[in-house]
Amino acid sequence: MKIAGLRKAVAERLGYSWRNALPVALMTDFDASTLMKTYREGKDKHGENSPSITAIVVKQVAEVLAKHIEFNANIEGDEVKILDEINIAVAVDTSRGLYAPTIKQVDKKSLLEVEAELRTLVDKAVSGKITLNELAGHGFTVSNLGHLGITYFTPIINPPDICILGVGAVRDYSHGPTGHLTLVFDHRAVDGAPAAEFLREVKKQLETFSP
Repeated sequence: MKIAGLRKAVAERLGYSWRNALPVALMTDFDASTLMKTYREGKDKHGENSPSITAIVVKQVAEVLAKHIEFNANIEGDEVKILDEINIAVAVDTSRGLYAPTIKQVDKKSLLEVEAELRTLVDKAVSGKITLNELAGHGFTVSNLGHLGITYFTPIINPPDICILGVGAVRDYSHGPTGHLTLVFDHRAVDGAPAAEFLREVKKQLETFSP
């Protein structure tokens, strides 16, 4: 299969990230009791339209980005630009390859609105109708492989972002459900201690948010 069109553009962008970023990965676990409670209650209340785990995580990450705006940023050459809007890209696997459509202004949307927009974008990506504009404008990316049974992984930073959050499977342990997160950040734009603090805040938000 020839790599061409939109797929080629995506491949070139990720290749650029791989060649130019200085990626560092930080990993942590979190108590997933609130996350799973919200997910199950959503299933009972909204049925097929209920918020997915990915949508819940995206919404909670947006809450943290609103307080730590330095992570809602793009890097272009030697310049780091903090963005005014919290737009989060979500990695989507399709038969045509990996795409990361962007949910715009996540912090201003309800959880159900985030889920609805995510579904629309996923459908467009899967059907091959996604546009370059719908893949642009993001300042942060979330990639969830939990549904495939993956616990930890180190995703490639989605340029021009400076960070990407990898979401692993929720495992049931004796102490309760536990989620797994990996934050990959570009060390050109941010240092380890601030990145660790940001990941700690994401962990805290996922453990304590109000459904």
